[in-house]
Amino acid sequence: MDNANNLKENLQDGASWMRLLFMLLFAVIYSVAEVVLAMVVVFQFLCVLATGRKNAQVLALGAQLSTFIYQVLRYLTYNSDERPYPLSDWPVEVPAARVADEVTEASEAAAPAKAEPKKAVAKRKPATRKATPRARKKADEGSGPANTN
Repeated sequence: MDNANNLKENLQDGASWMRLLFMLLFAVIYSVAEVVLAMVVVFQFLCVLATGRKNAQVLALGAQLSTFIYQVLRYLTYNSDERPYPLSDWPVEVPAARVADEVTEASEAAAPAKAEPKKAVAKRKPATRKATPRARKKADEGSGPANTN
C-alpha cells in the first residue's frame, strides 16, 4: 500500500510535470543547437582551408555552444537541476586566454618557420652486400691463377 501512495503522490507532483515540459523544450533546443554546431564546424573548416588559420570568433562560439549543449544534456539526464539558457545566462565560462592561445598557436603554425642551423649528420659507411653463394663461386672461378699448393 505504501508504494501505491508514493506513486500517487509522485504522479500528482506538479514539479515533475513542469520539469517534463522544460525537458521537451530543451530537447527541441538541443536539436537546433546540434544543427548550429554542425554549421560552426563546417564554417571553421572552410576558414582554415581559405586562410590557413582558425577564426577566433568562431572558436569562441564553438566553445560556448559546446558548453551550452553540455548543460542541456546534464539537465535532460537529471545530472543538473539548473535550467540552461534561455532560462539562465549564456555560458561564457570559456577562458579567453585559452581561445587566444589556440589562435596564437594557429597563427604561428601558419607563419613561415625560422631557419634553424643544420645539425651535423654523422656519415654512414656504405652498406655492403653479402655475397651470395653463386656470386662467390663466380668470383672464385674468375679470380686470377688458381692456387696450386
